[in-house]
Amino acid sequence: IVGDVLGKVGAVVDLGADFRLGDAATYERWYHEPHTAPELLDRFVYGLPELHRDALKGAEAVAAPGCYPTAATLALRPLVDAGLVETTGIIVDAVSGVSGAGRPPKPSSTFCAVDENVEAYGLLDHRHTSEMDMNLGATVLFTPHLVPMNRGILATCYGRPARSGQSTESIMGVLRDAYAGQPFVVVSDRSPSTKATQGSNCAHLSARYDERTDTVIVLSAIDNLVK
Repeated sequence: IVGDVLGKVGAVVDLGADFRLGDAATYERWYHEPHTAPELLDRFVYGLPELHRDALKGAEAVAAPGCYPTAATLALRPLVDAGLVETTGIIVDAVSGVSGAGRPPKPSSTFCAVDENVEAYGLLDHRHTSEMDMNLGATVLFTPHLVPMNRGILATCYGRPARSGQSTESIMGVLRDAYAGQPFVVVSDRSPSTKATQGSNCAHLSARYDERTDTVIVLSAIDNLVK
C-alpha cells in the first residue's frame, strides 16, 4: 500500500522489512519472494537516527530498522568505522523475548513452548542478517535465540581486531566518542541488561577486549518494543 500513500501524507514510517534493504535482489535473497515495489526503494531512508540523523531530517519515507540489527549495528558500527575490527568473521549471538515474534498466536510462542526453554532459531538464514551486513559493510554470522522473557534483546557481538595494541579501554573510548552526542545510547563499564532498558528508547552498550583469544566483544541491550 506504500505506493498509494506516498505523496498523499506528510510522511510514511514503514515498520515492516520491505524498504530496509537497498536493492530488490538482496530482498529476494533473504525474504524468498520478489519485491513488489522496487521502484520505491531509493525513496526510503533507513531509520536509525544514530547513523542517519541528517538524512532523516525532513524525510518523507522512513524504513524502521529491525530489532536485532538495531542492537548489533549500534554495538559494532563505531568499531568498524574506526578500523578496529575485521569486517569478516563477525559473530552476533543474540537473545530476544517472545514479543519479538509478533502478536499473532503461533505454536512456538505459546506459554508452554517458551516457559523454561531456550531455543536457537533462524539458523544461518535469519532475515535480519542482511541488514547487519548492509549496516556494517561486513559479513556477519548471526544466531538468534528465543528466551522466556516478555521483551528485550541482548546481543553479544564478537570480532577480530584489525590492528594490534587493542585494549578494553581503547575500545570503550571509541564507543564513548561515537555516542557522546547521542541522547539514547548509554555506554557504560557495566554489563548491559534487558531489564535496565525496559520501556526506554535507550540502547545500553559495553565492550571488552580479551587478550587471551585476541577477540573484541561488544554487548548491546535494547527494549525491542521501543528502540
